[in-house]
Amino acid sequence: MSSWQDICQFKRGLQAGNIPFNWRLKSLPDDYKSSIPIVESCGILTAEELAITNTDASILVPKLQIGELTAVKVVTAFCKRAAVLQQLTKCCTELMFGDALETAERLDEEFAKTGKPSGPLHGLPISLKDCCEVEGYDACVGWAGLCFQPIEQHSVSTIAQAVRLGAVLYVKTNVPQSMMMSDSYNHVFGQSVNSLHRGLVSGGSSGGEGALVGGRGSVIGIGTDIGGSIRIPAALQGIYGLCPSAFRVSWRRAANHQEYLIPSVAGPLTWSLDSLKTYMEAYCSSSPWQIDPSLPPIPWRTELTKLPSGQKLKLGFIHNDSYVLPQPPVQRAMNHVRELFTTAGHECIDWDSSSQPTSYYELWEPAILADGGEGCEAACNLSDPPQPLIEGTLVGKLEHKLDLSQRQALARKILEYKQMYAQKMLDSGVDAIIAPVLPWVGYKPKQWVVSSQYVGYSAHWNLLDYSALTVPTGVVADRELDSIEACPGWKDHKPKNKSDEFNHAQYDLELVQGMPIGVQLVTGHYGEEKAIMVAGVLEELRKSTQA
Repeated sequence: MSSWQDICQFKRGLQAGNIPFNWRLKSLPDDYKSSIPIVESCGILTAEELAITNTDASILVPKLQIGELTAVKVVTAFCKRAAVLQQLTKCCTELMFGDALETAERLDEEFAKTGKPSGPLHGLPISLKDCCEVEGYDACVGWAGLCFQPIEQHSVSTIAQAVRLGAVLYVKTNVPQSMMMSDSYNHVFGQSVNSLHRGLVSGGSSGGEGALVGGRGSVIGIGTDIGGSIRIPAALQGIYGLCPSAFRVSWRRAANHQEYLIPSVAGPLTWSLDSLKTYMEAYCSSSPWQIDPSLPPIPWRTELTKLPSGQKLKLGFIHNDSYVLPQPPVQRAMNHVRELFTTAGHECIDWDSSSQPTSYYELWEPAILADGGEGCEAACNLSDPPQPLIEGTLVGKLEHKLDLSQRQALARKILEYKQMYAQKMLDSGVDAIIAPVLPWVGYKPKQWVVSSQYVGYSAHWNLLDYSALTVPTGVVADRELDSIEACPGWKDHKPKNKSDEFNHAQYDLELVQGMPIGVQLVTGHYGEEKAIMVAGVLEELRKSTQA
């Protein structure tokens, strides 16, 4: 048996070989920061291909539906852009270019014969997180022992249904080993970096997806989220990322899956709100519950995606959860969003988040660690010698393992907390809660390892099974506006715990200068349409102030 190191090296070699020679960069500049200027100036994509990859799905789909654009043309454009971004950010795992182009050719041939599109997403390329099970390809999620074990058939969940909608699968994207870290690094595919700043992480665990979509190498990417894994990469790349309530989007057969007490969910990452709406409407309008019986029969409720004329919103704001103080650019973004809504006449109140840190450590984290790390240990032992577990991964130890009665007791506590919070939302009358996605702006690669990790700002909503949508704010870190002196209370802040201390100490304004700041809109159980509605209102407010 080959060592895990040899397997990883061989897998990476095959991956590199799957990039066609004329799609390979001749050289890389030593001093580049963002990948996007290189993608757009390298000459590998034609002007038309660049235009296609900079067009959102709401425009591409109608053109594909009537044959104004062919599937081959669109898929080729995104394959080429993904190939270039892979060389710059290591955002991808499986490069499925050959099969994707064959599928696109078949769709074009069928369209030429019948004049009918194959589905509501006919010919649209969709990228997938590595854990998605695609027929004929690995889903190794960073484990050497799961390499070269291709999946026998598409998962009945999001993957098969994307194909049913007419979409074309063309790449899978990078993740952290075990998918329990906000830095997408593993031994097999290496370190994924931010598409806007190669010196910063792309986030995790859907970090490769975030880098690919952020670099416009994908118009719609599918990630998964159990504690922020869609929303964190979206925030770090300045894009949209929807964490829906469980089973709104099918997610039954994830690779290396553990039945957590907190369900993992699948959802889209996009660089435009219209693309996100296009995917969710197409998906939910296709009666996916007829294929996956675990789904509730909730069609897409278009009427909930727009604010009725003359109606104002009531919004709760979490500026600080009192456990980890957000860094100055995050504070400023929150204040900016609140000011936009307040100036427009919407009611904005402070939201009591006092239960958030306690519920994180007493409910969410015990549920996540409940297997005592057995799943990861088994994956390590698939290799001989065993592949080591990467430091910083949020994985349980023997003392965290819960037996059946302990799991049931924890499940009851979680249900009680959900019931309390549901009543709190009902009594308040808020339409949405607006909060930071994370308290920091950017980490250097592998800094997460020593970060005293805390994802309470995002994981709280997974615990409650609430819909939460990351949205860009238009705010970027600024060396003057976000200086220590310009942010009241930051310089003299006394950290309350190790996570707060680390977050405060690692703030490096020069490093994160110009990086985008996102926030999340939380709209309750099965509130996906309402989240899009609130995001649309915010988008219009941002446009009106820029005019």
